[in-house]
Amino acid sequence: MKQGGRRPDPVLTVLVAVALVGLAAILLPAVPAAVIDVAEPVVWLAFAGLCLRVARRDGVARTARVVWRGLALSGLLFTVAGLLRLGGGPGAPPPADLAVGATGVTAVGVAVAGWVMIGYPLKVTGPARTRLRLDVATVMAAFALLAWYLCLPGGAVPESTAQLAVNVLACVLVLTAVCGAVKLVLSGSAPFTMVAGLLLGTAVVIGAWSLFNMLSVAPGEELLIESGQFTCAILLCVAARVQYLQMRTRPSGVTVRARPAYSRMPYIAMVVTQVLLVVDLAVEGLTMRGWGVLLGAVLVSVLVMLRQNLAFTDNAALLRRLKDSLRDLRRHEERFRSLVQHASDLTLLVDAEGTVRYASPALRDLLGVDPQEAVGRPVDEVLRPEDMPAARRLFEEVTANRGTDVRQPLRVRHADGDARWLEALATNRLDDPSVGGIIINVRDMTEARVLQDRLRHQATHDPLTGLPNRVLLNEQAQRLRHEPRLPGRYEAVLMLDLDDFKAVNDALGHQAGDRLLTTVADRLRGSVRPTDVVARLGGDEFVVLLGQTTKEGAVATARRILDALAEPVLLDGHQVPAGASIGVAIGCEEDFDALMREADVAMYQAKRDPSGSRVQVVDHTAHGRAFPAARAAGVT
Repeated sequence: MKQGGRRPDPVLTVLVAVALVGLAAILLPAVPAAVIDVAEPVVWLAFAGLCLRVARRDGVARTARVVWRGLALSGLLFTVAGLLRLGGGPGAPPPADLAVGATGVTAVGVAVAGWVMIGYPLKVTGPARTRLRLDVATVMAAFALLAWYLCLPGGAVPESTAQLAVNVLACVLVLTAVCGAVKLVLSGSAPFTMVAGLLLGTAVVIGAWSLFNMLSVAPGEELLIESGQFTCAILLCVAARVQYLQMRTRPSGVTVRARPAYSRMPYIAMVVTQVLLVVDLAVEGLTMRGWGVLLGAVLVSVLVMLRQNLAFTDNAALLRRLKDSLRDLRRHEERFRSLVQHASDLTLLVDAEGTVRYASPALRDLLGVDPQEAVGRPVDEVLRPEDMPAARRLFEEVTANRGTDVRQPLRVRHADGDARWLEALATNRLDDPSVGGIIINVRDMTEARVLQDRLRHQATHDPLTGLPNRVLLNEQAQRLRHEPRLPGRYEAVLMLDLDDFKAVNDALGHQAGDRLLTTVADRLRGSVRPTDVVARLGGDEFVVLLGQTTKEGAVATARRILDALAEPVLLDGHQVPAGASIGVAIGCEEDFDALMREADVAMYQAKRDPSGSRVQVVDHTAHGRAFPAARAAGVT
């Protein structure tokens, strides 16, 4: 026999050889009977040793160790019983007192084996334990009935009353051991592996049969009974060795399997007893043995009916729980449907291809689309995002990562054409059989986004003129710094403030001054390119940020501004001049604040310039020198 691809186990090979030799010694008259008389105690002693090896193996479960130690003790007792039978010499029957003693020791060994199996703890509680007990009782009643049938065949009973009493006791204890084995089989929990358990069960059945037949031995059955006892011992040795070998892959030595909701063994037992009853009545009639079979069949039938009644009770309780569960499920489903039907957030169920399989009623209010019409359409046609690549990235990311959540803001179009801001949370549930798709929860963030944009506008724009303030100006400067610069193109900062603005405030009031500032802001916007930035720093100070320009272009822009401001502004019936002085700083200076400082210095130089050019330029593009704009070559 091979174990896991290894060579045949030498111990199992020896056991098979001993079994063949022993059975030949029993069944072949040419072999002396003394051979089997001596071999049987040796086999029982080997069984005890093999059980101890199993019990001492590393990793064995504590409960299994107790069982195998008990079986080792039984093997030692069976060895003692075999030695007592040798009291009359090999090949000769033992004296009566030694025969009684041997049978008594055998009974004790059987009792120990039955005790460790019945005492093995099971993980069965409550109604399941009651069902298990009824199943065991039914099978054991059928087994006892079979024993009764075999014990009264009409053979000769032992002449010694003591021997008969001890034989009867041994048979009763065998039933106890069989009961323990049946309990382990039906419970699904056993201190041995599946193969070892089958071998142990077969050995127990054969040993029980041989003991039952010893109560009344018919002519010619001695050798058959003796071979049964020897075969039982060999099978037990093989079972212990197989258990030891299989513990290489299962160190605990324990078999635990889910106990089925029902067992067929009680029903098989009832069928067997009914067939046995019919056969016995047909062959022998209503004899003493027939009465025993009849009573046993009735007992088995009663136990099966009790078990069936318990099953009906369990089924009725299960049906009640099922009805309660269905009622709770319907209640939860109605509650969930009510929440979804009246929720302001949109819920979409999309398959792996991006097709909508479900849309909640919120779709009608959110985007003006009928939910039933959305089913079967691609999700991008239903949501209609303005940024289609962003929506596709959302779907691709959540599809590629099973069990993850992906959040993405989307700007979409309502059916009436209005823009809406949505926040989509996509969850991948493609692997969930109850969902089988991607859940997209969509919340309307339009009001929040409008408020956010309004707050940002307030934080980055001048409230009087609507021009960008210093915060937004810095952001735009950072943006320009990271844009690729064309050859011969630079950034320029134009700093200007109004001439004699304080006099306007003092003469006409601050409201007139504010109107002057808004007019100047409008004229500044009209004097620059759409890509240029006009900002107000505060008071009457303004800044113009030019990108991708030249020194000539910056000076030309400054002149356009001065020309636009040259026209007086009508304030409360007064023609108010809006003159200004402008400082220009141009170059590729990485530090925007440095350009601002140089433009500010140039602006004050322009104010003090006696020539009245009103524009002063600081040039860092080629020569790194400052020069008056009015004197710059090529400036008109």
